Amino acid sequence: MALGRPEDYLKRVSSRRVELYVAGERVENPLEHPVTRPVIETISKVYELTLREEYRGILTAKGLSGDEVSRFLHVERSADDLVKRVESQRIVNAYVGNCNYRCTGHDGINALYAATYEVDEKLGTDYHKRFTEYLKYLQANDLVVATAMTDVKGDRSKRPGEQRGRPLTYVHIVEERRDGIIVKGAKMHISGAALADEILVVPTRAMGPDEREYAVAFAVTPDTKGLYFVSSWNPFDSFKRVSRDLGVDADYPSPYGHRNTYLIIFDEVFVPRERVFLAGEYEYASKIVEYFIAHHRAAGAGCKAGFVDVILGAAALAADANGVLSARYIQEKLAEIKFHGEAAYAPGLAAAIRGWRHPSGAFIPDYTLANVAKLEAVNHLKEAIVSAAEIGGGIVVNAPSLKDLKIDGVGDKVAEALKANEAYTAEERLRAMRLLQLWTSGPHLVGLIQGGGPPATQWVALRRTVKNELPKLIEGAKRLAGIGG
Repeated sequence: MALGRPEDYLKRVSSRRVELYVAGERVENPLEHPVTRPVIETISKVYELTLREEYRGILTAKGLSGDEVSRFLHVERSADDLVKRVESQRIVNAYVGNCNYRCTGHDGINALYAATYEVDEKLGTDYHKRFTEYLKYLQANDLVVATAMTDVKGDRSKRPGEQRGRPLTYVHIVEERRDGIIVKGAKMHISGAALADEILVVPTRAMGPDEREYAVAFAVTPDTKGLYFVSSWNPFDSFKRVSRDLGVDADYPSPYGHRNTYLIIFDEVFVPRERVFLAGEYEYASKIVEYFIAHHRAAGAGCKAGFVDVILGAAALAADANGVLSARYIQEKLAEIKFHGEAAYAPGLAAAIRGWRHPSGAFIPDYTLANVAKLEAVNHLKEAIVSAAEIGGGIVVNAPSLKDLKIDGVGDKVAEALKANEAYTAEERLRAMRLLQLWTSGPHLVGLIQGGGPPATQWVALRRTVKNELPKLIEGAKRLAGIGG
């Protein structure tokens, strides 16, 4: 099997026993829990979309063994591959209106494929061979992979090596054995991790020579002993749960929910040797981070463009339900949203087209343009959200429950009061507003800003680029100014 089916994934999830907690409670059945079920629905839909003939060659590619595999498990081999990668993000995220929970796996795979090749070439290790065998296994079974990069970090003023007295900060090696390693630490903001099949763990930053134990990369399954998953919890999680408990699930209409992330505790976790892809070679921690960033931020342009497609559709639906879709002001605002989506998309495509061939044969997006893509995505999605909020009106955040339409003796009056365009029932109008509410007042904006690294990290990368290019640029300016002959 090279391309999996939703039912294959559901069978795997239901058979695993994971230490998973939501709001202080152990989740025994993630298929039934209101916070975790939308993640499973989303991943299942991604499997379904991948099997559609119309997306063949975009959501699929040729794997290491020559079989057709998921794009999310593919090592990109050309600029055209990278373009399709950006395109795939837009297709999938526009369909589910949420994180697809498979993108970080792709980026971790591509980063490790290139970086392990470099380590082996320089130091004579066998990490790349190990990783290639592991990747063949992933592709053959079409497994869902999440990459855990962001460490909890502890005191941000201190480097990893300065926090050795706090073992649950940066993930690190506590013991090396002949058959593997034992690790301890914590990762956070890891999208969908508890519901993935595999978790790739990679460094979150460059490491120094006295921080070798923190330069570690490996793979584990979610049900590994010593792993604990604590779900994020925000107002929309409460909304989802209360909606279920009160019998008003319709107040949260999308089956795919909003982004669900996890704090992952690694409490002396054993990792077999064949699943270890970096163990102390500190010089290469920064390479993994750099390659991951290039892939993640470039493809993120497609992700955010897909989100804007959802916002555009939701805003237009809300305007139509309000009876103002044809108003000139609304049409202008919808055009603005469209502009923001395409402006977010473009630099991601540029980063892909300007990608370069790594000695391993993998293609990596242009690093500078990938960082520009992330900054542009933040700026343009912010503006799209503001425009959508203008279009929807106050009912987007002040709507009553759909259950209020059924109040005995009063519900019909509530419905009459809330009805606008005769083409929509009161319930349909409220459903449209709930969808727009998820985007204008939900957790998406903060997730956009912080996901893949906050804007400050992109500016750091751009300042480094400017510093490296300034000597040549100054020489060019001198030539044009007639200075120095």
